[in-house]
Amino acid sequence: MDAHLKPIGMDVPRWRVLNILHEYEFATISRIADLAVIRVSTMTKLIYRMESEDLVRTCVSQTDGRVTEVRLTEKGRAALSQVRAKAGHIFERAFGDASDEEIQAFMAMTRRIYDNIY
Repeated sequence: MDAHLKPIGMDVPRWRVLNILHEYEFATISRIADLAVIRVSTMTKLIYRMESEDLVRTCVSQTDGRVTEVRLTEKGRAALSQVRAKAGHIFERAFGDASDEEIQAFMAMTRRIYDNIY
């Protein structure tokens, strides 16, 4: 996936952040790290790089000054649209000849393996 995302200036960790922030109005760095399964220190560095790229905006929480909240910018929303289009093409190539039943079975097995690990 990284090879396909690199030409548009993206990578999988950035894609995860964009998707998470698309699902929530905002999220804390630690929440994003938990959802993306990335260490908080690594996520913090990534978030600040993404902020310098104008993909996200950070601010101190009004309720807890120790917490940094992150929101998508318009540029971040546009980047997410690009990434989703690219991912859609990859999904079509990967699963284009698979039936809905086969895809559902694959997803069920993947969920089961994940649940077994965690």
